[in-house]
Amino acid sequence: MSLATFQRAMVELTLAPRKVHALRGGDAGMLAEYDLTGRERDRILDLVRQPGMAVNCTLSRGNRLEAITDVFPMTCTLLAPVLRGLVDELWEKCQPTNYQLAGEEAEFAATIGRMTAARELAIEYLEEIFAYEMVCWELSRRMRDQTGAEGQLEAMIEFQHSPDDLLPPLSRLEAPPAGLPPRPCRARVELRAGRFEVEVLPAVG
Repeated sequence: MSLATFQRAMVELTLAPRKVHALRGGDAGMLAEYDLTGRERDRILDLVRQPGMAVNCTLSRGNRLEAITDVFPMTCTLLAPVLRGLVDELWEKCQPTNYQLAGEEAEFAATIGRMTAARELAIEYLEEIFAYEMVCWELSRRMRDQTGAEGQLEAMIEFQHSPDDLLPPLSRLEAPPAGLPPRPCRARVELRAGRFEVEVLPAVG
């Protein structure tokens, strides 16, 4: 076994607090996937019981969550009551493939998209706000791919409630009032000079 394998085991455990808790409880079976010697296995079991391991897990968890909230702050605000369990389940299945944590937001987006499509998340305003932030993310990526420093991009989106009621509180990371009256509308989302502007379009007909 190589030093790289031992290091990989430690990194992956640091990014998976549930596995650390299981190891502390005596469930060492998960270490079978690593080519460890008995001495290295014992060393890992000793390390996961050290106070510093909890700090490392907390820091890694915060870094992973930051990668998601940077792209989906409003979605995460609406998901606040269930967010911890949701990301724990996601991270249990998906280990980072790089130390920069690139791709965390894509895995999160795929999970939320799948769950909203299956109606597994009964959270008011979630579907339309998630769709809005997906549009913003796509515009941001397109803007980064442009060769010029200046630029303006836009996209159309449909809301089921007035953006004027939803977006101001969510921009402050506060949930909108419950039970807002439905006001379906189309809106133009514009990215210019690093800022997003939302313009509600007049109803047709």
